[in-house]
Amino acid sequence: MNIDTPEGSHADGAASAELTERVFIERISLYYESLFTASIAVKINNAQDALQLRQGGVEKQVTSWCVFSLIIVAYRSWMLVAYRKQTPGQREARKAYWYRQALLGACLGGSIWGVMGFFLYDPSSMLRQSIVPFLVAGMCAGSIISSAAFAEASILFLVVALSPLITRLVGIGNADAGVMATVAFAYLVFLSVFARQINRTVVEGLETKLLRSRAEETIQRQALFDELTGLPNRRLLQDRLSQALARAKRQKSKAALMFLDVDFFKRVNDSLGHSVGDELLVEIANRMRALLRDEDTAARLGGDEFVALLTDLSGEGDSLIALVRRRGEELRRSIEQPINIRGNEIHVTVSIGVSLLDGDTQNVEDLLKHADTAMYRAKDDGRNTLRFFVSDTQDALARRMRVEQQLRATLDAKEGLQLFLQPQYNEQMKICGAELLLRWRFDGRFIPPDQFIPIAEDCGLIYRLGDWVIEEACRLGASLAKEGVDQDFSVALNVSPQQFRSKNFTDKVLAALRTQDLPVGLIELEVTEGLLIADVEDTVSKMQVLRAHGVRFSIDDFGTGYSSLSYLKSLPLDTLKIDQSFVRDVLSDPGDASIVRAIVSMAHTLELEVIAEGVETQAVHEFLVEAGCRKFLRF
Repeated sequence: MNIDTPEGSHADGAASAELTERVFIERISLYYESLFTASIAVKINNAQDALQLRQGGVEKQVTSWCVFSLIIVAYRSWMLVAYRKQTPGQREARKAYWYRQALLGACLGGSIWGVMGFFLYDPSSMLRQSIVPFLVAGMCAGSIISSAAFAEASILFLVVALSPLITRLVGIGNADAGVMATVAFAYLVFLSVFARQINRTVVEGLETKLLRSRAEETIQRQALFDELTGLPNRRLLQDRLSQALARAKRQKSKAALMFLDVDFFKRVNDSLGHSVGDELLVEIANRMRALLRDEDTAARLGGDEFVALLTDLSGEGDSLIALVRRRGEELRRSIEQPINIRGNEIHVTVSIGVSLLDGDTQNVEDLLKHADTAMYRAKDDGRNTLRFFVSDTQDALARRMRVEQQLRATLDAKEGLQLFLQPQYNEQMKICGAELLLRWRFDGRFIPPDQFIPIAEDCGLIYRLGDWVIEEACRLGASLAKEGVDQDFSVALNVSPQQFRSKNFTDKVLAALRTQDLPVGLIELEVTEGLLIADVEDTVSKMQVLRAHGVRFSIDDFGTGYSSLSYLKSLPLDTLKIDQSFVRDVLSDPGDASIVRAIVSMAHTLELEVIAEGVETQAVHEFLVEAGCRKFLRF
């Protein structure tokens, strides 16, 4: 069976060549396995032939022929034994040798029957005229089956076996012998064609068998192994975990499950492309394979998540933990070594969570969940580290998931979230603006944003939450505008960096502004210093578009981040908010007092307003007024 491949398709051509080679090896095996049956048939024929031909008075010739025939059978049997003793790898390595031996065996087998046809055929003996051609023809027909794996072996046997008989018949010279020679030649041609047809059927059958086997292997590999790295996937890992769990309960053996997550892997994909990211994952998989034992399992769950299952561990208590920690640290250190891909030296780290498996472990899902929980604890502790699962961590994660579920339900129902106005005062202690404070009523109490905003950012709810805040802020601003607030009055609201970086952030803010038809400068967006330096070009572009539509901007908690005069000069800012950590101790801490004066002075130089947070006493208020600050948030 031929496999057509597109011109220039190297992969398909390689697959076709591999299939051809595998079929060739299978044909060699099929040939040698048929030798045993063929040898038995030859021995039986030899005995029958000897009994019949001896009746013709040629005992010496028949005996000699039988001896040589048995020698050839013995030789071919010896080759069969030698072939069977070799391993599949050795047979494959010497396939050319075994092929030549197959042709030699066919030639020798045919020659013994050719000798019979030439020397034992006697036109004067009716018995030998009837027996010899019949025996030779029968063995030629049988050889087609025994040598079906190679058409050339069958044809070689036919030619060597029938040519002497044909030559003998032609040499006799009478009409009857000529007819028999013609029939023998036609028989040779017919059997040669028939041998090729049988061989073609055998080859096609072997190709079909191998292709089916390859397809089954591919299906099994896709079902149980990760296509990119070749590591076991989740399904196979769960099976091996189940086996390890059963051994732990039955034999009290120890095992450990490590959950590995590549830190900041998205940065590699974003900066170097997904193909480089894929190569990086393959290299991580290779490093895991190199460090784990044969009885261990390295698996990929998907994305940048890997698992290492360590089985048959020794020790108890602290010694077991120390052993697992050492193995985990070896993995972590190996992966953090530089990886060179297409000329790029890439440095990545992994966060590892570990759950120990013993006879008390309930099920596979618990193991995976516990290791995953410990991995997130490693992330929270700064990444590039290893943490063991403890039940308190699982409780915290359960609470976190509950908060996420309730927050999602709150956004769906559009109730439970509230915005409060915190007044901003000028130096005469008159209200000159307001800051919006987001609160969420959960479990019968109001939760401050610093407790649920990080969860919203982690699970992606920050976009829906941020959209709601902007829409509500514009609605409140419109209500205040109708009450006749001063022209300089502004309503400030915090914007999550994650929300600000979204592609449609500007469009959503402008849509909310148009819906309420707000006065210019009424809405002020508070951003962090970290956002401003993350992607200055995109940040400036968005701020300028919104600034053109009357939106003000302020930097929240100024002085706690990475302050830089260069970005302060380039950004369309209106206000700096001095963080309360500097304000509260200005009267007792000379360092804080100097920082506050420096911020106020810098703001005046840049023609920016200044608001001080956390003003709690009249004395602090007077200090700030004397320093040049004109707006305050009091607590």
